[in-house]
Amino acid sequence: MTPQMVFPEADFSLMIPQLIVLGLSLAVIAVDLILMRGHARLLSWLSLLGYGGALAATVWYGLYGLPGVNGPRFVDTTFGGMVRWDPLAVFFMIVILSAALLTVLLSDTYMPLRRMPMGEFYTVMALGTLGMLLTASAGDLVMVFIGIELSSVAIYVMTGFQRTRAESLEAAIKYFLLGIFATAILVYGMTWLYGLTGATNLDQIAQFLATSPGLGTSPAVLFALLLLVVGLGFKAAAVPFHMWTPDAYTGAPTPVTAFMSVAPKAAAFVAIVRVLVQALTPLAQQWTLAVMVLAALTMVLGNVVAVTQRNVKRMLAYSSIAHTGYMLVGLAAYQPGQGDQGVPSLLFYSFAYVFMNVGAFGVVIWLQARGGGTDISDYNGLASRAPLAAAALAVCLFSLLGVPPLLGFWAKYYVIVAAVQANLIWLAVLVVLTSAVSAYFYLRVFAVMYFGDVAQELRPQRAPLLQVGLGLTVLATIAFGLVSGPLLALAQKYALF
Repeated sequence: MTPQMVFPEADFSLMIPQLIVLGLSLAVIAVDLILMRGHARLLSWLSLLGYGGALAATVWYGLYGLPGVNGPRFVDTTFGGMVRWDPLAVFFMIVILSAALLTVLLSDTYMPLRRMPMGEFYTVMALGTLGMLLTASAGDLVMVFIGIELSSVAIYVMTGFQRTRAESLEAAIKYFLLGIFATAILVYGMTWLYGLTGATNLDQIAQFLATSPGLGTSPAVLFALLLLVVGLGFKAAAVPFHMWTPDAYTGAPTPVTAFMSVAPKAAAFVAIVRVLVQALTPLAQQWTLAVMVLAALTMVLGNVVAVTQRNVKRMLAYSSIAHTGYMLVGLAAYQPGQGDQGVPSLLFYSFAYVFMNVGAFGVVIWLQARGGGTDISDYNGLASRAPLAAAALAVCLFSLLGVPPLLGFWAKYYVIVAAVQANLIWLAVLVVLTSAVSAYFYLRVFAVMYFGDVAQELRPQRAPLLQVGLGLTVLATIAFGLVSGPLLALAQKYALF
């Protein structure tokens, strides 16, 4: 008899958000080719419809489950376990799609003013978002790699999208060259792990390590773990793998900077949770020690260097590095078992960071669209020239600082609580001390806006979608801060897989 190849059964109902975003990328290409000119606003609305539909589907099926023969399914796999639908995937897909929606709102005004092709931009962005969604639902090392690299290639292109600016092209080249080295290290670590365990499926790796207690201390496993931490640390912009962040954030078009500061970071952290928590829980004692060191270095360097920055985009870049450190504290506080608060605090922080950071970059875009720049002197007297924009930036900066009762305060609070419960008192104290350092550069921007002399008059510019985006970020930062309990409960539920 002729042997037959066995292909894993495909259940595409587990990939509804990914399929919608894939369809969006194809639709944008088609509309862009057919209409050719004068359709930037239509592409923005099309993108909003696509991301909104994917987000609505994710929320609906996350709350009520996917249809099944024996009732709704909240956890399931397909493609031979390579793709998972579980609460962790749902939570991070909500985070990523929210970031994509807000980025479209911010891009609608900025990109046409800079004469950048909207069709190409939205297509690349959709493909990058697709890669992040695949990462969120990955159940296998191969799918983790595919998702991360699809999103990374898209972000490389988006970083250098403003081709007339040498700074943008330089940032893209630096990011690409460093990125391929990090990718090689990550793949090498995955290869070692596969060679040691004989599996790429995350659950199978965890099962093999759990039944091989002596393997956890072997030099080969520790070497594989080191490679994985380095590769994933680069994707999350953790110190000392952060070298690409300041130049990439500064050189990229500002809507791209806003997007890459939140969405790829969320994708990197869901990959970290998938690999370290889901697959390598038997090695938790080893990798949590490494994560503690990375968290401390990242918080300290990010905040200290941000103090010296006068370019607001570059300051927010180092601020983003610091917030990576805060998220790593939640990961370092991971405790295997149902009582873990580390992963839920990380999830909560990832969600909170989207709104407060995109909101801050949104005001930078708003000012640039009216003739302003990114130097801190351009914000002098902004409160007297544009009181609503200044108030929006103040809310986002105070939230990033951690001022109650805004959303950022609760994000830091839950991370600190998780660290204390894990007996990482020194790490919790370091969160407080580095947050105190960050007060200098956040409040400096606030001071020049409200107490500085007026630098220049702003030219009028209609930006309805940008204003809607700013309003949503400010509203979410305040509203979720006032009712943070249900959001934390959601994070605790979605940390279970």
